[in-house]
Amino acid sequence: MDKYLQRIGEIFKAIDSIYDAALNHYRFSCKGCADNCCVTKFDHHTLIEELFLAEGLRELDAAGKKAAVSHAEEVVKVHNTSPEDVRVMCPLNENGLCTVYEHRPMICRIHGVPYEMHKRDMSIEYGIGCHRFMSEMLSEDLKYFPLNRTMFYVEMARLEKEVREKLNYTGEYSKTTAEMVLSILKENQTEN
Repeated sequence: MDKYLQRIGEIFKAIDSIYDAALNHYRFSCKGCADNCCVTKFDHHTLIEELFLAEGLRELDAAGKKAAVSHAEEVVKVHNTSPEDVRVMCPLNENGLCTVYEHRPMICRIHGVPYEMHKRDMSIEYGIGCHRFMSEMLSEDLKYFPLNRTMFYVEMARLEKEVREKLNYTGEYSKTTAEMVLSILKENQTEN
């Protein structure tokens, strides 16, 4: 698995680099955001992201793991009993910071600024930034920064295919961060 985890790490470094360039271009920062995207319910669709997140969770001390499980159980309970658009803090957010920042999933790295996706039919789909970006930056005389997500999704899809073949994993994959945390840490608790 090491080679796959190294590859996703490289993809994520490339994402971080272009995202930072976009933030600098727009002179935009997420700091102090009242509409924290860490309270958004994101579904993740790749097994490789869970495996990468597991690496970060392994680095937490026993108290950190216990807190992550406790928070994740609370989040899953809220998600299961509330409307789809309920906003609840990510179980890995501690005092406004991600406890596994270097191992966070892809959407946590690319959400917030405008982007584009190049489709197979040669059309381009444009996505707007987050609510804060749109409310603060639309009044500015902005020049568009072409943050093309396509290559990252293509690379992730290739990597995901290889990992699934290696692990003989079939079927759909869709988990929230809280569900991934429970899957990773609860499984490790039963193994120990």
